[in-house]
Amino acid sequence: MEGRLRWGILSTGNIARQFAEGLAESGTGRLVAVSSRDLSRAEAFASTWGGRAHGSRDELLQDPEVDVVYVATPHHLHLEDVLAVAAAGKGILCEKPFALNLQETETMLAAVKQANVFCMEAFMPRCTPQTAKVREWLPMIGQVLRVESEFAYPAKGSDTDFRFDPKVGGGGLMDVGCYCVSFSRMAFAEEPVNVSFTAKRNPTTGADWSGSGLLTFSEGRSATFGCGMGYQGRNDAVIFGETGRIEVESPWKQRPGHKIRRYEGMDLQEELDLSVTNAQLYAYEADAVAQFFGDKQCPWVTWEDTRGQMECLDKLRISAGISTC
Repeated sequence: MEGRLRWGILSTGNIARQFAEGLAESGTGRLVAVSSRDLSRAEAFASTWGGRAHGSRDELLQDPEVDVVYVATPHHLHLEDVLAVAAAGKGILCEKPFALNLQETETMLAAVKQANVFCMEAFMPRCTPQTAKVREWLPMIGQVLRVESEFAYPAKGSDTDFRFDPKVGGGGLMDVGCYCVSFSRMAFAEEPVNVSFTAKRNPTTGADWSGSGLLTFSEGRSATFGCGMGYQGRNDAVIFGETGRIEVESPWKQRPGHKIRRYEGMDLQEELDLSVTNAQLYAYEADAVAQFFGDKQCPWVTWEDTRGQMECLDKLRISAGISTC
């Protein structure tokens, strides 16, 4: 597409604010509209980040200047929102997790294909120079044998927060463990043949509060991960290959000064600081959408990758007795 993509943002929550901040630093897009069911919230958001304020999703989708919509609503609203955006003929960047389960994902992707619009699940780390370097290094460490990763934080908020409610896709696995699953699948470049997950539940809401997962890939190779909303994790990742390993200090949200390293045996070969600001992380995501907008999907987060991701998350939850909604 010629010129800068014209963005609409659906919702005004924290993740929408972070994306708007990144979009302001993007060289490929600009914010033209934002919507909320509470018009005053949309107006407050627009006063800070720009664009027109709309009091409903339908008003935003009827805005002729919007080329692509960032769906920043809670997980359980993604199905309805993505179907509506696709029907309006707008491009889609949908916050992770893409849907509540594989069945919803299939319905959403079918609608996207029929509408012939761009669609990408918003796994922002897949779009960064740091992850591009990890992909470049992978062939240098031989066949990937094992991956270790962790993403956990002490969540704050009331029990009414949707992230705490397993009935609408809440819990540590769907909120942050999905990053570990995505990273592991990327490292192996295939889908796991077997998965398992075990979790301690929040005593009030029943959401998985801390947990550990195992993904088994072909030839007995594996990935292990820890995740949760009830403790502070290391939040790092290591990829072990036959001849070396890759260490990533901040794979999810890069922190200033954090590094990636490549080893051959025990010897350090390369150490790089590719950390960027939080706004730049989201700017890279917006730029990826613009770069591949005409192709309808981004090669770093394809529709098939999104499908495989959700199928894996379904199986992990089923193994732990967690509802897939």
